[in-house]
Amino acid sequence: MIAASNLLHHVLDQPWPGWRVEVFGLPVTLMSGAMISLILTGVALAVLVPWMARRVEYVPRGGQNFLESILVFVRETVARPALHEKTDEYLPFLTTIFVFVFALNLIGLVPLESISLILGVNQTYKIGGAPTAIPTVGAALASLAMLAILGNGLRRAAQRCRERHGWPMGTCWLVSPVLWFLSLSPPVPGMIGKVILVPMALLELVSAVAKCVALMVRLCANMIAGHMLLAVLMYLAILTIKPMFLPAPEASFHGIYVVVLCAAGSIALTLMELLVAGIQAFIFTIMTALFLGMYAEAAH
Repeated sequence: MIAASNLLHHVLDQPWPGWRVEVFGLPVTLMSGAMISLILTGVALAVLVPWMARRVEYVPRGGQNFLESILVFVRETVARPALHEKTDEYLPFLTTIFVFVFALNLIGLVPLESISLILGVNQTYKIGGAPTAIPTVGAALASLAMLAILGNGLRRAAQRCRERHGWPMGTCWLVSPVLWFLSLSPPVPGMIGKVILVPMALLELVSAVAKCVALMVRLCANMIAGHMLLAVLMYLAILTIKPMFLPAPEASFHGIYVVVLCAAGSIALTLMELLVAGIQAFIFTIMTALFLGMYAEAAH
């Protein structure tokens, strides 16, 4: 940060040299510091979660107790108010989303780049960053919510078609996109309902896509804002320290008070970022549950 004048350099993702290509004229990053954090998080969860759930006991202890607490929290606080009797059906997906987003938010607070610098790792390929501050990562997470809404909506529409008309399941699957699309329109009796059926269904479909885009924007914007504020405080402290190292006549130590205040503010903001990491994971998961309850069913 001392050598850089652009604060965004320490907030935004840093692509690896030679790992960026263009697809249809758009730049695509194949590997970056934040993507390494994303991979490390996925590997860590793939190892830790099965280890914590390796056996079932009547009285859970240690990692089992922690994992069960997360499951109960997601089931009772997030899933059940939005999905009611469908809670257990969507619980694995929602729990995975919550744990993954929470872990990504936490690893963004770990100074992996500084640790790699201390360990003498080659700094040509940066390591570390906040994955959830990358718009493409947020878009991928929001796309999972959209795919869950679409997949479960089509499945429910096919099942309802089979129950109502007795058609073969293959035929019901073929017509399920049309049935689910039409089911998005609110029921309005009479000729007016038939006239506005398609426009209202189209409006609801656009609304569903817009809600998933809002998931991405909310997550990325909040994570970028928190890291940006920390970077501003640290940069202000560095600017205040510089006059202390000037030659004797020009040296000034009056800025020591600003440094102390910036350090205290950074510690407080870091603690707040821990809280924000959990809150943003909670908001992302509960909004996903609400959207599943609104759009995944054949009739809502």
